[in-house]
Amino acid sequence: MAHQTTQANQGRKPLITPVSTEADRMINDREVAHLLGVSRSWPWTLAREGKFPAPIKISHRCTRWWLSSVREWMADPQGWQAANKVA
Repeated sequence: MAHQTTQANQGRKPLITPVSTEADRMINDREVAHLLGVSRSWPWTLAREGKFPAPIKISHRCTRWWLSSVREWMADPQGWQAANKVA
């Protein structure tokens, strides 16, 4: 993609857009499953085995994952598991 030089930005470096402008938020198991293309039970199973980020219990019937944690796992599942290995 070419950058246009105008009088307003002449001589300046082009602005770099961050990878994600979306603020971190908490997502439920349906959203996790949709994001990963798996069943709703899959993240729960892997989280119990320590192979996926653990959900955060908000209340008795409400549990969520941080979107940033899920994306970090998606970027490098093996690296995430090695860095978060449970003793």
